[in-house]
Amino acid sequence: MTGAPGLVMLLALAGAGAGLGRMLRLPMWPVTGSILGAATAPLVGLGGAVPPGWWSVTGQLLVGSGVGAMVGRGFFASVRRVSGPGALVVLLIVVVGAGAGAALAASGALEPVPALLGSIPGGVGEMVAATAGLGGDSGLVAGMHLIRLVVVLSALPFLLRWARRRYGRSGV
Repeated sequence: MTGAPGLVMLLALAGAGAGLGRMLRLPMWPVTGSILGAATAPLVGLGGAVPPGWWSVTGQLLVGSGVGAMVGRGFFASVRRVSGPGALVVLLIVVVGAGAGAALAASGALEPVPALLGSIPGGVGEMVAATAGLGGDSGLVAGMHLIRLVVVLSALPFLLRWARRRYGRSGV
């Protein structure tokens, strides 16, 4: 379905998915639920709507505004304090993800572009757009990142409980 009807269907499915995600207590239900809801149309054969490019920009502006509004006076001091350890963690995650992607490509399980861009961390929209720009299977990369999001967000409550027990509430 294309045009305005397709976009209305996309929004309705995303909203329904988010509502169901909230009822089911999915982690990060607005994101995970809306992704799963919007994905139902192409999965059940109704076709998918391709949102206009400005939707992504608008979404990023809203997220950025929400995050920016939470910044307090001690923000830059906190960033300075964690920049070294944070950079090390990010580097390790990228190296492990790139290694896994390279292994998937070398084994022949996936083509190199989706293997690498689906395995390294990053924003779903950005990784999917980069994959499409490189001529790779953007749907596959979107699926890989959706799985990553669901697994990470599902594991997060357990990891936080473990960390609170291990290090106390003040450390986490």
